[in-house]
This record gives sequence, structure tokens and C-alpha cells, in this order.
Amino acid sequence: MSTTFTNAKIFRGTDATSFASAMTIDHGKVSWIGDQADVTDPAAIDLQGQTVLPGLIDCHTHPKYIADALHGVACTPPHVNSIAELIAALKASPAYGQGADVWIEGWGFDETKLAEHRAPTVDDLDQVSTTQPIFLYRSDCHSSVGNSKALALAGIDARTPDPVGGKIERFADGRPTGFMREVAATQLLIRAKSAQSYQTDVANLAQSSQHYLQNGIVAIGEMMGRLHPYDSLQLYRDAKAAGFQPRASLYYVYDELNGEDLAAGADDQLRIAGIKVFMDGSISGETADNQAPYPSGKRGVLLTDREKLAQAVAYAKDHHLQIAIHAMGDAAIQLVIDTTKDLTPWLSGTPSVRIEHASLLSDAMLAQIDQAQMTYGLATQPIFFFAEDESYRTYLNTQQFRLAYRLKAMLHTKALTALSSDAPCTPWYEPDSPFYSIYAAVTRRAANGQVVNADQAISVPEAVLGYTKWAAQLGQFTHNGSLSVGKAADFVILSDDIFTVPHEAIKDIRVQATWLAGQEVYRAD
Repeated sequence: MSTTFTNAKIFRGTDATSFASAMTIDHGKVSWIGDQADVTDPAAIDLQGQTVLPGLIDCHTHPKYIADALHGVACTPPHVNSIAELIAALKASPAYGQGADVWIEGWGFDETKLAEHRAPTVDDLDQVSTTQPIFLYRSDCHSSVGNSKALALAGIDARTPDPVGGKIERFADGRPTGFMREVAATQLLIRAKSAQSYQTDVANLAQSSQHYLQNGIVAIGEMMGRLHPYDSLQLYRDAKAAGFQPRASLYYVYDELNGEDLAAGADDQLRIAGIKVFMDGSISGETADNQAPYPSGKRGVLLTDREKLAQAVAYAKDHHLQIAIHAMGDAAIQLVIDTTKDLTPWLSGTPSVRIEHASLLSDAMLAQIDQAQMTYGLATQPIFFFAEDESYRTYLNTQQFRLAYRLKAMLHTKALTALSSDAPCTPWYEPDSPFYSIYAAVTRRAANGQVVNADQAISVPEAVLGYTKWAAQLGQFTHNGSLSVGKAADFVILSDDIFTVPHEAIKDIRVQATWLAGQEVYRAD
């Protein structure tokens, strides 16, 4: 039951500078960590100088969506750059031609990156098939497009009213374009798609386990928990029984609870951790709630007003749950701060209020967060400016752009800052690779080569802490985050030394092996 590793470069995860060269694991936990000179075990495993990190944690992601995406089509650069290429990619889906009950799925398109500079429509998707339903997620996972068969299954036609908080886009004659703007509208298609077998969803989630392990991700925060059409907690329980291995914290969409009670769990292997509130949309979709209008004259959408937010906060406090609040625009973030800053925190050891994305933060906002009575967590995503630089430059004015993803400034507040992916909700073919996110956080360089606010770069150790110690604290994974005595023996062995390779090479690092509870669960071929 006891295994010792030696001749390694082990990042302890306790702070930015502490390393060890050997450790012993016993009964799934770290029992000793220190210097290889103190190792006497002749059976110790020689790691030949490889770099070891605590298991990585993606504290804001969408595993159910990723499970769907893994058998769907990536409609993202660098492979899909036009609607014609998107149509061809969907026709190449393994689901194509499999029968009228099989959905063809895709994800990741961003109209600003397509040659036509528009979103695909029902007419475009009907060129793929009119007999199979097609569901295509936009890059932000807020909006989507369906073909005529999908719209018919969802009961959407020219007479269907817009749902509260969403919009069914229409042609001039009133016919739906297939574009479902924002979560409330997208849910109309998802409910039709969810009519497929529950066991299929269980199997898809279980099969996604390997995807996380090969990225070194040992724990995830599921940010779209639902009670209907089935309980997400039950989905995860069944998926774990079928082989899903990462630890999981679930956050349920507050709008869909309808007053039903949730109880916080105590087991960080699988637990209900909080509720999720949507304040606004996305910057790339021109729906984030900003103080200034978009260059097109559009205003963002405010999905939750102050009264409703206060009700959600009270629900979280009464049920001893964390509240995770999606807020991308500066107006939406300011409303969150104004509503919560003077309240007394109700959780200890983790922030009571999480601001998800925190895309645009002014000095005044950061000062309010730092001086607030409330305890805040900032779950932010460098992969967004990496993959969506063109959208941010198009839709933000110069002053707003300077406020984008101010990682260094966040770390200088008392707020707990963690890095995450929001995968698959960004137009990149590897949306939840921790190494692309760390690369972006350290270099501030986007996929197109542009540099985004270079003064907000953070160090490699700080970025790694954003995926380990700080992510564990924010996601309430009490047994993870560092390689310390008594912590879970969850760790990853890297292909290269992330702390010494040229920064340009960080994004190319791969995981050689992932260990969970003292057992090797993944090894690269």
C-alpha cells in the first residue's frame, strides 16, 4: 500500500516556491514528502527528474457538455473557419447517417471567426440533414443553432414566443433562423435533445473520464447542475459507478430550482457545493451587460436584477451553499458587488460568493472587493482572451479592453483567484487544456499572436497555484490542492518541466501520468 517516489521535481502546491524531490504515498494519501537524500526504500520509483504537480482542478467547467462534445464535432479554429467548412465537418460526424433518432452535434463556432462573419442558420444546417436533428453550440455555450428537424422536435415555429431571458432569432418573414440566443432559448433545444436515453448520458459522462485524466484534471466543478429532466447528482452517481473518476462539485442553476431544496454535501468525491446564477451573457455574443454600449449600438442583457440576486444569495445562505455568479460585463459585475459587499459571509474556509469569469474589473471594483465584508472568489479563464481576442477587440472599447482578465491585479486583492476553462464554451479545439490556460496567463499572448494587456501577466508558479491550491479552496476540494502530508495522493507527472521551459513551450506540455488516491489511472502511450 506504500509507494515512494524519488529523483523528482515535486511542486508542493503550498506556495509559489516550495519544492521537494521525493514523497511517499500510503493508503491513498501523502504520508511523507521531502528530500531524496532521506529516502532509504530500495523499491522507490525513480522518476528520473520529471516534474510532478498536485492533481489539477478545473473549478468551472461543464462536464455534461464536454461529454456531449467528445462525440460531437469541434467547429472551431484551426480546422473550421467558414460555414462551408462547418457543414463539411458536420457531414463527417460519426453520427451522420445513423438514423432519424440520432442527433448530430457540434460545438464551438464563433461567427466573428467564420469567413462569412455570421452565425449558421437553419438553412445552412439543413444542407447537412433534414432527417436527423442537429444541435450546434455557439462558443459561449449560451446560444445555439438547430436545423429544421431539431426545431420541429422542440416544437419551435413562427408562432413560438420568446422564453423569458432568451430570444428565438427570426428571418424577416417571422420564420425561426434556428439561432437560439442565450441559455433560456437554448434550453428549448436541449430539452428536446435530452429526451434521448438517460443511460446514453450516463455512458457519455463515464467515457469522458479519460479525457480529464489525460489532461491531469483530477477534480471538476460542474457549473450547470439541474434537477430536471433528471437530477445531475444522480447522473454523476451513476456515471461514477460506470467508471467516471474525477472528484466533482456540483452547482445547480438557481432559475431552475423553483423553490426546491438543495443540501450541501460533505464528501468532496461527489457533492452539491452551490448554486449558479446568470447575470448576463457573453462578450463575444454582444450580450454581456456592459456599462457602455457595443460599437454596433447593442446593449447587453441583464438576466438577473438586484432583487432576484438578493433572493438567490439568501437561498444560498439558508442552505449553506456557495453562490457562483456568472458576470462578464462590467455593469453585471458591479451589480454583484453592490448587492453583496456589505453582507456577512456564511461559509468558512472558502468564499461565500464566487464571481465567475470576472472579465472586466476596474480599479474601483477591485478596491471594493478588497474592502468588502463579503468573502469573494474570482474564477476566471485566460483561455477566453487566448481564443477570442478578435471578439474582445471588436466588441470592447479601448478603456474596456484594458480591463480584460486582470489576473495580476486580482492576485493583489484578498479575493481568492483560481484559473479554469469554462469548457467547452470557447472557440478552441482544446478548450480545457490547463496548459493553454497557463500559457495565456503567463505570456498574455492570444492564439492569433496578439498580446493582451501584458502588464497583467502572472508567474508560472502563480498560474499553477491557480489550477491547484487556489482552485481546490474555491471549489471546496478539501483533500486536494497540495502535496502535503494527509492530503490525497492525487498528482500528475509532466512531459516537461513547466517551471523552466521557454514560456512559448508551456502550451505544448502534456501529462505523462495521472495518479488518483495513490493509483495510476492514466499513462500516456
